[in-house]
Amino acid sequence: PAAPGPPVASAAPGGPRLQGPRFPGWRMVGVLAVTETVGYGALFYCFAVVLVPMRDDLGATTAQASGALSLSLAVSGLAAPLVGRWVDRHGARALMTAGSVVAGVGVLAWSRATTLLELYAAFVVVGLAGAAVLYEPAFAVVTAWFRDGRRRALLVVT
Repeated sequence: PAAPGPPVASAAPGGPRLQGPRFPGWRMVGVLAVTETVGYGALFYCFAVVLVPMRDDLGATTAQASGALSLSLAVSGLAAPLVGRWVDRHGARALMTAGSVVAGVGVLAWSRATTLLELYAAFVVVGLAGAAVLYEPAFAVVTAWFRDGRRRALLVVT
């Protein structure tokens, strides 16, 4: 393997860190890549897979059932400024941890929904969780840790 170039200090939490192959930010990027994939799969992409059976079980139209996902995205967007302020002031660790718990509660509520109202309530929770755990807070973490290699780190997370 080629020798890494000179280490570069970055704006990492707790002070400057060296960026090279052993930079701890790369471990964090790997973890974020996995958790973002799981998060998007559970909170967003699986909706298309379960839409038809969910619609049929609820006795709803496709538009009515799909409204839950639209509501989730709207809630996530409305929560984004609050999430951004939180991350700027406190960092993302506690927010993303709590958001993961909220995501579990939202997905559990989604799985137990027997009416459209229950489905929509579950997706309000899913939307709040999405704001706390999906790309925006993850990207804030990466940009706080990386100066050089930031684009590559963001690409890996994505």
